[in-house]
Amino acid sequence: MDWNGFVFESLSGIWGMMKQLAFIIFPLLIFVEVIDEIGLLEKISALFKNTLKHINLPKEASLPLIIGQTFGLLFGAGLILRCTSENKFKTEELMSISIFFAICHAVFEDTLLFVAIGGNGIIILGTRLLLAVFITFIYGKYKTPKTK
Repeated sequence: MDWNGFVFESLSGIWGMMKQLAFIIFPLLIFVEVIDEIGLLEKISALFKNTLKHINLPKEASLPLIIGQTFGLLFGAGLILRCTSENKFKTEELMSISIFFAICHAVFEDTLLFVAIGGNGIIILGTRLLLAVFITFIYGKYKTPKTK
C-alpha cells in the first residue's frame, strides 16, 4: 500500500470538504445576519410561533427548521450552530430540532429524487412531515419543559 498517496489523498479530501463547508455555511450565516438586521427574521419566526408551540419549540426554531427542510441538513446545521453559540436553545430544544431533522430534511430534493424513480411525491412528503411532527411532538411532550 502506498502510504504517502493515502495520506495525501486523505488530507486533500479533508481540505476539500472544509472548503465546501466554508462556501456553504459562511454565506448562509451572512444571509441570516442580513435578514435579522432588516427584521425579516422576526416576521418569519412569528408566522410559525403557534405551530412550533404544539411541538414544544420556541419561535426562534423556525428559521433552522425552514432552512433544513428546504436546503438540507448542512444548511440547517449551520443555523443551529449559530443559534447555539447565541444560547437561543436549551438542550432539549436542540434535541427536538435534531429529531425533526433526522426524520425530515431536504424535502424538495429528496421527494423529487424519489419521484424521478417512480415514487408518489405526495405520499413520501406527507409521510415524512407527519412522522417528523408526530415524533417531535411525542418527544417534546414527555421530555422537554413547556415553552411560551
